[in-house]
Amino acid sequence: MSVDLDEDRLESAKRLQDDEQQILTQQVVGATSYLSSTRFVWSCTSSWDGVILSISALAAIVGGAVTPAAMILMGQMGQSFRGYFVGETDGAAFQAQVVQTTLLYVYLAVAEFVAVYIATVGFTMSGEHIAQRIRERYLAAVLRQNIAYFEGIGVGEIANCITADTNLIQDAITGKASLTLSAIGSFVAAFIISFVQSWRLALVLLPAIVAIVGSMSIGASYIVKYTIRSLGSYSQGASIAEEAISSIETVAACRMQETLVQRYDRHLIAARKAGLKSGISLAIMIAVMNAAIFWSYGLAFWQGSRFLVVNQVNLANILTILYATINGAFALGNVAPYAQAFVSGVAATEKISQTVSRECKLIDPSMCTGDRPSETVGRIELRDVKHVYPSRPDITVLHGLNLVFAEGKITAIVGPSGCGKSTIVGLIERFYAPVGGEIVLDGRDITTLNLTWLRQQIGLVSQEPTLFSTTIFENIRYGLIGTNVESAPIEEIEELVISAARTANAYDFITALPDGFQTHVGDRGSLLSGGQKQRIAIARAIIKNPKILLLDEATSALDVKSERLVQKGLENAAKGRTTIVIAHRLSTITGADNIVVMSEGRIVEQGTHIGLLEKRSIYYDLIKKQRINAQEKNAVTKVEELTPSDLEKHLIITDQVKKEKEQQSDETTNPTEWKERKNSTWTLVRFVAGLNRGETIPMLGGLLFSIIAGASHPTQSVFFAKMVSSLSRTPSKYDALRRDVNYWSWMYLMIGFTTLIGWLGQGVCFAYYSQSLTHRARRQTLETILHQDISRFSSPQYSPGVLTATLSTSASNLAGMSGVTLGTAFVILTTLVAGFILSAAIGWKLALVCACMIPIQLGCGLLRLKALAIQESKSRKAYEASATYACEASAAIRTVASLTLEQHVQRTYNSILSASRRSSLLSIIQSSVLYAASQSFNFLCSALALWYGSRLVMTDHYSMFQFFVCYTAIIAGSYSAGAIFAFAPDMGKAKAAARDIKNLMDHPVSIDSRRSEDGMRRSTLNGHIQLEHVTFSYPTRRDRTALEDINLIIEPGQYVALVGASGSGKSTIVSLLERFFDPSSGRVLVDHHDIKTWNVKDYRDHISLVSQTPTLYDGNIRDNILLGMGGKADTISEDSIRRVCKEANIYDFISSLPDGLETVVGARGTMLSGGQKQRIAIARALLRNPRILLLDEATSALDSDSEKVVQAALDAASRGRTTVAVAHRISTVQSADCIYVLDSGRIVEEGNHQTLMTSKGRYYEMVKLQSVE
Repeated sequence: MSVDLDEDRLESAKRLQDDEQQILTQQVVGATSYLSSTRFVWSCTSSWDGVILSISALAAIVGGAVTPAAMILMGQMGQSFRGYFVGETDGAAFQAQVVQTTLLYVYLAVAEFVAVYIATVGFTMSGEHIAQRIRERYLAAVLRQNIAYFEGIGVGEIANCITADTNLIQDAITGKASLTLSAIGSFVAAFIISFVQSWRLALVLLPAIVAIVGSMSIGASYIVKYTIRSLGSYSQGASIAEEAISSIETVAACRMQETLVQRYDRHLIAARKAGLKSGISLAIMIAVMNAAIFWSYGLAFWQGSRFLVVNQVNLANILTILYATINGAFALGNVAPYAQAFVSGVAATEKISQTVSRECKLIDPSMCTGDRPSETVGRIELRDVKHVYPSRPDITVLHGLNLVFAEGKITAIVGPSGCGKSTIVGLIERFYAPVGGEIVLDGRDITTLNLTWLRQQIGLVSQEPTLFSTTIFENIRYGLIGTNVESAPIEEIEELVISAARTANAYDFITALPDGFQTHVGDRGSLLSGGQKQRIAIARAIIKNPKILLLDEATSALDVKSERLVQKGLENAAKGRTTIVIAHRLSTITGADNIVVMSEGRIVEQGTHIGLLEKRSIYYDLIKKQRINAQEKNAVTKVEELTPSDLEKHLIITDQVKKEKEQQSDETTNPTEWKERKNSTWTLVRFVAGLNRGETIPMLGGLLFSIIAGASHPTQSVFFAKMVSSLSRTPSKYDALRRDVNYWSWMYLMIGFTTLIGWLGQGVCFAYYSQSLTHRARRQTLETILHQDISRFSSPQYSPGVLTATLSTSASNLAGMSGVTLGTAFVILTTLVAGFILSAAIGWKLALVCACMIPIQLGCGLLRLKALAIQESKSRKAYEASATYACEASAAIRTVASLTLEQHVQRTYNSILSASRRSSLLSIIQSSVLYAASQSFNFLCSALALWYGSRLVMTDHYSMFQFFVCYTAIIAGSYSAGAIFAFAPDMGKAKAAARDIKNLMDHPVSIDSRRSEDGMRRSTLNGHIQLEHVTFSYPTRRDRTALEDINLIIEPGQYVALVGASGSGKSTIVSLLERFFDPSSGRVLVDHHDIKTWNVKDYRDHISLVSQTPTLYDGNIRDNILLGMGGKADTISEDSIRRVCKEANIYDFISSLPDGLETVVGARGTMLSGGQKQRIAIARALLRNPRILLLDEATSALDSDSEKVVQAALDAASRGRTTVAVAHRISTVQSADCIYVLDSGRIVEEGNHQTLMTSKGRYYEMVKLQSVE
């Protein structure tokens, strides 16, 4: 939750009294203090991991210290070469010294292998452990937050934190911590060796080291600053992406793709700017460090020569100090490329630490405090309750409410949308805390009760049912979590599940499915119809036999027959329980013991159904508005005369699962195939380059500057050899020695400036290139996702969690093929090539022998890269699964809270992560062996170069200059070859990410609205619709027919209604008209043209869809209304917006808000009631001024008052338009020109209301069941 949002809320809350402000503040304000990055990571580290990390850290330091220790050998070897050349040592003694030093190099190689292997394995394994605990703690922190927290944070932001941000932390620990400690070990060891050899010369070099460390410190602070900004922008963008992906049908129908991508892009642009500043800071830091290294060379040689001529040091001292200093400085320089990943991890840690530290002690399900009474009676009292939502502190929702819910009785609450009905449910569940008054259960203030215990006494069924991506059985079983039978034998649990399903009228449709109770429901229950989901949610609520039952529009999604049976079941379930029913359909609450009528947060009337009718007041008016025409009602048998068996006899369960998991059509590509396609590395490199095709100049500039930076190391090897040759002169030639050293010291100064320019240029160019690549990859990936076929989103591989993780993680991982990695790779490649060419020109024999070691190193690195790619692929799939699960739980946080599933969700999530960690063990071991081998080969290369070089000096008369040019250039190259594979993990992740994104973008789309040039385009439509012998099966279930031989004709301007049981095919027809799918056979014609021949984009411009479940997006009301207008939004006048708001009966409500149209609706519109959301969705549809209007239960979420007004508005809006309305409430469609009754995918009746009533068939029975007495 952003600080700005909190401050705005608290500012608005100042109108409240002090004690009320305090209650509101406790729900809004997050952590006032949190652990630093280091302390937080350490708190997530177990004792055993601490031991492993300590050993690994020691090994890393030892591994780093081995290299400067080898410099002592190099110094001694330089002295031996000098002695041989000036005649102080004979050939035999020289050869003996060479053999001894060579063996010591071999021993150091073994030590390096062991140390690097231990460090790499230890840090990688412990890093995965720690990252797992961070993920676990983050999710646990999210799950314990109060509901107000989720009004300021999107699910996408949570998914981004738990994937991309945690990956940054894991990368910092597993890949970069070991390398950083190793570099520090090298630097410290080099520092100590230098002071032991000659403290005077070491002190001279100290300022240069201080300059290097200082530049690192300053640079890192800026990198952290801008990285935090970048991560924040990406998180905000991720919320937009997640909302768009999870409501793909609304996005496609309203053609919101472009608008939402542009919104997403605004956050990407902000992240790109911050990321570029971070990259430039890193480039400056690296450039200064590398330049300072060469300036240190010049200073060391210049001052060293002065000490040498006065016999304070010898050549061995100078070379040892110089090599040690160079190595230490190089090691410190190598920290820089890792610094960005390291500080990114630090920034991500701080962000996660804030969430983990956030506590709302007022409402915290993780707290064990509070009373747990042994018995519950169920009497609930609201005493002078005043409520203000934390998201809208300037609006009072409940005004001093006093209300009693008698134990064991049914109390119904009715009233217009926004009057406070659902607020009462939220307060009883303790989703929020009232700012005034108290809520009492059995004489106890509920704030004194244990929160988990309280929620376990309550069964809640919400207006919008939420199921989890698992089987039907498990979804119902979730209702038993926390009860005494949670761990009962499976047979007993099965009986309870079946019994609950029967009560909720779900048993018949479940058993009709091929897999029965083991049928997977898909993401958020997407494989089931709305009615089926609702009945499963009801079964889940009543399975635990709660003392209190809260039904918030529990039957709103059911067809008339199922509603009546479920209502009977709920009435049976309500016996002996305190039941609170919130209803818009008054037919469902006529038998309530008490009916409370509310308006504007106050009770205006209450009593029994009969008593309120006799008063002929507000309730009486509501009833009148919901009655079907009295003339027809007189011909209808009283509902009370029908027995449940009569209803059962007439009820034909035709629920049909729209889509199912794992049973794919032969005609449809398996959703997993696109991820498994093989692409060569070269293909992926070309793909990534193609993504960033517009950034050729930065790429070429970066390449040029990389050549300059890379060539500096081979060039300085010439300077180095000249220096050593000069310092090897006898005392009689010290004057010439000083002249030569002065000259080459100036050359080192010059090459330092050249290096500064090279590293700075390549760093800036590749930072720009990298940020552009990440920006384009994220944008194009979201654009591709939003234009995929709707059928793909029923697959688990296309769940919002998986796709959001792909956006966050895969797009970020592409940086492994750009930025620091790409720049460093070009520099190292230049160093390798230029070093070999130079060495071959000076001394080809030694150059060839030394160079033969480099392919071995490259081979080890490539094998490691392959092992890491396999590990990354396994980890990615596992983390996708965990991210999907966490995303799903966060999106359904109210359901999780009401079912007290927090601990269950946590355990399941932990088990998924543990399985992932175990599967990667072998890959970690393999890659660590290969990396350790590539690092130890550096010493073997040095040993070979010294041994063979000494033979060439003795037999082929190589000069000291030749030897040191070849040795320095090739050894620098060999070190570079090893260093490049320190980036192997980044490259492995980048390769996997490129493959995923490429396969996603290459996947064929059969109904693609992006093809603006394809198909027929027309400026106007008449609105003639015809379904001609249409048969359809959903792509994931070709063996089950959703529609069979449908024939219907709708004339232009006609109002046609589709009615029938849940799953009978009504919404499927709407989907075909929207062209979400194409029929399996037959044709859908609009204006006598097959809609397949229309341009998809143009065709959908003429259609508006209002769905059963309204979808709003994070932003203000104005943005949501304009969202369907695309590029025309700027041309829409205020009068037009006000007009459609009035038509949708939402204008008065908006005007009553302090910010009016600028009022923020929250993620998924959580700050508004269901009815308010629906009316805004209707306003959005009307603003599009469509020729064809599709209403899929458009008024299902509205109260009687609003329904009447909105229905009148829709009736008016339908004039001159072709309107197709799907409805359960017959009263909303009785004026239709034609009503089609569907059953099992077939049309069984058609005609107008009067005709169908006269025929006394299926439609007649539906009307009978909906009559209100």
